[in-house]
Amino acid sequence: MATGIVLLFNIIRYFYYHQYLALPFYWTFFVLTAIFLSIAWWAGKQFDKVKYLSERDPLTGAYNRRTVEEHFHKAAKISDIKKQSLGVIMLDLNKFKEVNDVFGHQKGDELLMQVTTALDTFVGKHDLVARWGGDEFVVVVDNLNEDTADNYVKELQQAITLKNAENFPNVEASVGYAIYPQHGKSFQKLVQEADAYMYRDKKEH
Repeated sequence: MATGIVLLFNIIRYFYYHQYLALPFYWTFFVLTAIFLSIAWWAGKQFDKVKYLSERDPLTGAYNRRTVEEHFHKAAKISDIKKQSLGVIMLDLNKFKEVNDVFGHQKGDELLMQVTTALDTFVGKHDLVARWGGDEFVVVVDNLNEDTADNYVKELQQAITLKNAENFPNVEASVGYAIYPQHGKSFQKLVQEADAYMYRDKKEH
């Protein structure tokens, strides 16, 4: 966008000085334009980098807590307009501590990155995956309701198990969910409900 603004500025500059005022045209015009464009491109890249780092978890590349909460508020408004529900899923890896203890934290980090990849591949284009902390993830799922949630969760768990079957065969995920607005209207309330559901699932394993 920054380069587009600079380009537009230089087009206006050309017509104003060389067409409207009829000033002589010099080749240095292109040099200045190139310099301006280079600065704008560099500034744009720096802005994109800072924006990415402010929204993402540095290890996995999943979104962070602040971003998922902002996304939920926007998605909830859209769901209200469409008269649809919205799912908030909490996910925790079983036996993650064993992976760290037996294979080391580097392997644990590798597992977290693989789980993120599995989740990103599984979810829809309007859904969002965030690392909540440690080995916990939150997924906001568009148009998820109580009739479809159980099947969705089972398929999600299978996707994670299959993704990690070769390198981490014993790792599975405990998953809980809450539905907006039936189980709560605030993000915090839905996370609490999904978290409680998840720990009930974890005790069963």
